Amino acid sequence: MTDADRREQSPRFGPLADYRAPAMPTRDTLQILAARARELLRRKPDAPLIDDARLRASTLDMLDEAAAPPACGPLIDELQTTLKDWLDDDHPSQRMQCIVLPPGDDNHVLGMWAETYGHAVLDAPEREALPGAGPAALPELAGDRVLVIPALESWFVRQRDGLWLVRALLDRLAELDRRVVVGCNSWAWQYLVRAIRADAVLPAPLIFQPFDALRLHRWFSAISASQAEPIQFLDASSGDDILALDDDGRPHDRLFSLAARSHGIPWIAWRLWRRSLRRRIPDDEADEAPEVADDDAHTLWVIALDEFSLPGRGNDDALLVLHALLIHGPLMPHQLADVLPFTGAGNTLNSLLAAGILEHDAHGRLVCTPEAYPAIRTGLTTAGFPIAEV
Repeated sequence: MTDADRREQSPRFGPLADYRAPAMPTRDTLQILAARARELLRRKPDAPLIDDARLRASTLDMLDEAAAPPACGPLIDELQTTLKDWLDDDHPSQRMQCIVLPPGDDNHVLGMWAETYGHAVLDAPEREALPGAGPAALPELAGDRVLVIPALESWFVRQRDGLWLVRALLDRLAELDRRVVVGCNSWAWQYLVRAIRADAVLPAPLIFQPFDALRLHRWFSAISASQAEPIQFLDASSGDDILALDDDGRPHDRLFSLAARSHGIPWIAWRLWRRSLRRRIPDDEADEAPEVADDDAHTLWVIALDEFSLPGRGNDDALLVLHALLIHGPLMPHQLADVLPFTGAGNTLNSLLAAGILEHDAHGRLVCTPEAYPAIRTGLTTAGFPIAEV
């Protein structure tokens, strides 16, 4: 197969407005509604917002040895396929491209793509320098190579005088005679469109094709097959091979549920997938699975996905914290306090951290836990917050 054939077959990024998350299977929808009803009936006022279950270390060690957390390699290849014609065109009809990605992209897909293909990267200044910063704070933007701005959300803070620099950046880009690729968090994009009409400068944004059950099957199968000893993923309740297609070429039902629960977002699907994996060890619930002839050293059992719940009322402070983090991306606690309309964030943060809804990244900043994103999105929707398209 030639490179041209591979590019033709590779999924391409498409318009953000056309993104459609995979649908939840009817049976799972009914089970989720029933689980939420039971949770509301038994929830105590001081109960955690999210089940704080953690994967056992032995399971995670085994999984990381077999397949380290992926850098979303499919997306890097698909982004290159999407932009190749534009990059090769000596006289493109537009100089800029806008790539919008959902929150939780700790693999930094756009930055990795830029590094892989030798493009120039413009990183944002420190957040403390953003309030009041204007055109003088911008570096020289002229050049010959493609300029990539991986995270537009890092160029502003949602507070007084916090939008000057992102306004100046967009004004400069509008005048720049250079190819530019701008990446932005989907929640920040929604905010910037409303706040400063970012869509008047940048073209209609593109986003990856949703990871439905079949795309997840192909991705997980490729990861498993790349190992010297492929990992076998078995359904803990039936013993079925999760990565086996049925006679009609249809993936396992658990992958349909995973695609819908993750909204088709690969890094959210990956984190939810990891939470559902167990090794067969003494006193573990996987011991109740049917006896199957297998090599336990290369078998993981897949249990039902966790159903997280986030109250939609009586928890306004937590929702404000989560909404701010989705818009800005990672923030230090004092930075988060600067963009919130209340000052008592400390106790709220402690509760969200203890519940597993928030976590610290490698730099000690607060981020929304990716696997909690579906519950966070549902909670914000229920409370009437503006919701990003993905």
